[in-house]
Amino acid sequence: MRSNVWVRYTWIALALLALCLLVAGGLLYRSLWARYDSALGQLEARSERLEGIVKSGPQIEALLTKAQSNVSPWVHPGGENAPNDVQQKLRELIVNSGSTLVSSQVALEPATDGQMAHIRLTATVSGDWSKLVRFMEALQARLPPFWVQSVIVSRDGASNGPGPQGARLALQLEAPLAPIALQKGQP
Repeated sequence: MRSNVWVRYTWIALALLALCLLVAGGLLYRSLWARYDSALGQLEARSERLEGIVKSGPQIEALLTKAQSNVSPWVHPGGENAPNDVQQKLRELIVNSGSTLVSSQVALEPATDGQMAHIRLTATVSGDWSKLVRFMEALQARLPPFWVQSVIVSRDGASNGPGPQGARLALQLEAPLAPIALQKGQP
């Protein structure tokens, strides 16, 4: 039995339409697959980097601990009472050398961009030359350090006579402070 020409054309048109839909679906699938594949590649690269960071965590912790142990002897403990504590340590140095603290002032200077917080100290010390030399030696060898910004040395009293000659030092010092995180052992 022969079919009608129009029925045949309808079947051909339907077949072509189905073929076009298949091709369009295939192209859409290929486009979506390419986007998925590129996103997966980016995600895998990022996850590998994160995995590397996580795996090197103990090494980073060890290096951070080592850095903290290297830095901590060079900075004074920070905190609320830091100015008073640093001033007290300076007094102890002066008294242990046998000199006399005439006056002292402290000022806390907060951390700024690229600079650590520090305490600025101004002190006037008097005593015999030998005691002042002993004080300056102790100041130079002390850890955590007091960084000497300026020193003015002047003679005190008579320049001749049988006794030891007196002198007076006017000092300006800086004492670097540890950040609070360094004190608590936190990164």
